[in-house]
Amino acid sequence: MTTLAVEIDNVTKTYDELIAVQNVSLQVPRGSTLGLIGPNGAGKTTLLRIVSTLARPDIGDVRIEGKSVREDPRGVRRHLGFMPAEFGCPRNVTIEEYLDYFGCMYGLTPDDRRQRMRDVCELTDLSGREHVYVKGLSTGNRQRLLLAKTLLHDPSVLILDEPASGLDPRARNELRAIIKTLASLGKAIIISSHILPDIEDISDRIGILEAGQLVLQGDLTTLRAQSGTARRTIRLRVPADDTERAAEAIRSLNGVASCDIRDQNIVITSDEPNSNYLLAALLEHDIRVVQFSENETNLEEIFMRSTAGKVT
Repeated sequence: MTTLAVEIDNVTKTYDELIAVQNVSLQVPRGSTLGLIGPNGAGKTTLLRIVSTLARPDIGDVRIEGKSVREDPRGVRRHLGFMPAEFGCPRNVTIEEYLDYFGCMYGLTPDDRRQRMRDVCELTDLSGREHVYVKGLSTGNRQRLLLAKTLLHDPSVLILDEPASGLDPRARNELRAIIKTLASLGKAIIISSHILPDIEDISDRIGILEAGQLVLQGDLTTLRAQSGTARRTIRLRVPADDTERAAEAIRSLNGVASCDIRDQNIVITSDEPNSNYLLAALLEHDIRVVQFSENETNLEEIFMRSTAGKVT
């Protein structure tokens, strides 16, 4: 049975006349990652602040490991690690001093602090740089340090707001690998980002927010179905003498929306989630497949189809 680490239940938050978040409900099991995407002003940061006990919902509640952000915010914070979008660190301190300070704030003993600092520096590839001043760090290493701070007290739930902001492609790849490792260790992760390929790669489930409302939620297969973009495009090539015969065989199959011959390629749009049935049909007709490729709708296409650019 899946254990829920985060339960967001009909959360609404307003600022004067502005509805920042409206009736949002989401769940995050342990060991899984929820990606939040949406236009600027969609309500992502407000929702993350509510989950992180930095803002109080007007309606609804959030439970972290069974504890309510409304009734027991201190209890929630023991389970929570929040990585904000802004670095916000004194520059004239070393990495070691920075982490030691937060270790004290988390109530760790000196021995525990030293051990945890070693652990998080190793995980974030900061080992050997403990005496480097923060002001001399690159953007990528500052993000690593902010993540290391977030992990110091070994929280079971991580809230990451734009963690890849300003990172180059290599640093983004390394960050994705770290996040996947953390999820494999059983941590529940909520990540907000405008970098949709990253969200697509690391998220088990995705929530799309617009104007404070949850437009779509689910895994990629579910989002494709909900947004009307579930069809996949398949291109294959067979020996030239078999092209017409292969196209005729494919057109007779259930799930094939269209099948055309273009420049000796057979281009198929299919409603089926698995393309093996096409290959099996060609095999039955003793037709050899020379080339084969398929494209599914990516998260960017789903996002563009399901949102209109509205803000709160």
